[in-house]
Amino acid sequence: MHLFYNIYKALENAFIYVNKLALETLARGPIPRHVAFIMDGNRRYTKDDSISIAAGYLAGSNTLMKPRKKIVDLCFECGINVIYLYAFSLENFHRPKEQIDILMKLLDGTLGEVGENDPLEKKHGFRIRVSGRLELLDDNALRGIANAMNATKNNQGKVLNICVAYTGRDEIASAIRETVADSGFPGKITAKSLTENMFIGFPPLDILIRTSGVYRWSDFMLWQCHQDTDIEVVGDELV
Repeated sequence: MHLFYNIYKALENAFIYVNKLALETLARGPIPRHVAFIMDGNRRYTKDDSISIAAGYLAGSNTLMKPRKKIVDLCFECGINVIYLYAFSLENFHRPKEQIDILMKLLDGTLGEVGENDPLEKKHGFRIRVSGRLELLDDNALRGIANAMNATKNNQGKVLNICVAYTGRDEIASAIRETVADSGFPGKITAKSLTENMFIGFPPLDILIRTSGVYRWSDFMLWQCHQDTDIEVVGDELV
C-alpha cells in the first residue's frame, strides 16, 4: 500500500514540476495583454452528462475560478494581466425563470467567495470589475458583486472583468448616448470618445476564446475586437 502511495506522490510531484516549468517557459515568450472568454456550453454539458442545470453551471464556474490550474489561475500565472469573462448575456433574460435564478445565485455565491479570503484572489491579488446593465440583476447577485469589488478594490496590476447583463450592441448604444450627452453635438463623436464611454475600457482585445466548439460571436466585445484579435473556438478539452 505504501509503495503505491509513494508512486502516486512521486507522479503528482513530477506533474506539478513539469506544469510549472511549462508555465515559466510560456511566460518568457510574447504574452497577450488582454484575453476574453465566452463561457458557453454549460447546458449542452448537462444534457450530455445527465446532470442538473445548476450542477452544469457550477462546473463551468469551477473550471474558470477555482485555484490549482484552472483557467483564470493559469492565465495569471502565464503573465496575462487582463481577463474578461462573458458570464451572462442580456439575451439570457429570455430563458426560463428557474435558469435565471440559478445564474443569479451562482453570481452571488462565486463572487461572494472572492470577498471572503478566496485562495485564488489571495494568490494573484487581482481586482474584480463587473460590467453590464447591473440594474437588471436581483439583490443577491448585486450583493455578491458589491462584496467582490469592495474586497479587491485596492489590488493593483491584474484585473478580472466579468460581463453580466451585457451585449456588445447594448454597450455600443450606451456609449453613443453617453458620448452625445457629454459633447452636446453628434458631430464631435469619434472612435476615441466612444471608446472612453464603453463599459469595457481596457486595451484592444488580443485573444477571444469561446468554449463548447460552437462558432458564434454571441454579441460579445464587438467594439474591442479588431483586425489583430485572434479568435479561437475550443471544445470540451477546456472543461
